[in-house]
Amino acid sequence: MSDRIAQAFPSLPPQLQAAARFVLEHPDDVALLSMREQARRAGVPPVTMTRLARQLGFADYAAFRDLQATALRRPSHTAEFSHRAGRLQQRKAQSGDGALATQIGWATAEHIAGSHDEAGTAALIAAATLIETARKVYFLGLRSCHAVAFHAQYVHGLFRDNGVLLDGAGDTGFDALRHAGPGDVLVVISVEPYTTAAVERTAYAARLGMEVVAITDSRVSPVAALAQASILVPTDTPSFFHAITPAFAAAETLIALVAARSGEQALNAIRNAEHQLDAFSTYWSRRPQRRKPKA
Repeated sequence: MSDRIAQAFPSLPPQLQAAARFVLEHPDDVALLSMREQARRAGVPPVTMTRLARQLGFADYAAFRDLQATALRRPSHTAEFSHRAGRLQQRKAQSGDGALATQIGWATAEHIAGSHDEAGTAALIAAATLIETARKVYFLGLRSCHAVAFHAQYVHGLFRDNGVLLDGAGDTGFDALRHAGPGDVLVVISVEPYTTAAVERTAYAARLGMEVVAITDSRVSPVAALAQASILVPTDTPSFFHAITPAFAAAETLIALVAARSGEQALNAIRNAEHQLDAFSTYWSRRPQRRKPKA
């Protein structure tokens, strides 16, 4: 069912897209809540849920609900940071600091585990295969996702010299794409609320004939629709801000897979990187200090 919804999603009008996103992200609610309550939570009129079911080939919404009864629950996403911050403070007042910290930590841990299940692992392997054979690999992440892109390109650069971070002063970071085309891969990290520039640059890369690897939060996110491989990373936690840690974990696993598949060439490159770092004493170490000779 989720495949059918994802396939139909781009052609749906906005209200049906809102309903479809709710169904994808809350399959248990579809099975358990009334259609009116589902519509309220999705922010659409109740008739929209029926229209969605019929658009997908069902006689009515009841028939559609039957197929959702055993679906796994997916987390919700929202860009209303101030509203979520208010809920965060209420949760803290009810449970205290310690319980709140534990809840946030466990939610993040469950998201990481979930993104490394059988389907998630298959997506990671598919993405690693694309990167392994790419002529150049471009990394793109904006705002909260920038740190993930930077880290992925940095680690990738320890054993490959074909990685490019799309980041630069004076809004020149995307200029590197003028040299890109078929045979190249764009690794884009983007979660809701999706940064407009990230979506536009990903669409531009797709038009150039590049293959796209997306680390994103939904099968119907705007970058997933453009990707040959999508790695899904849930972002919802009790915090007011979306979690980026699952995206970090996915990016680290992805680059580790590429390194593991790169053989002796990667090992030689990493050894060379170590020698260069040592030459400049990049990392602090406790060395015995030389005593000055007495006069």
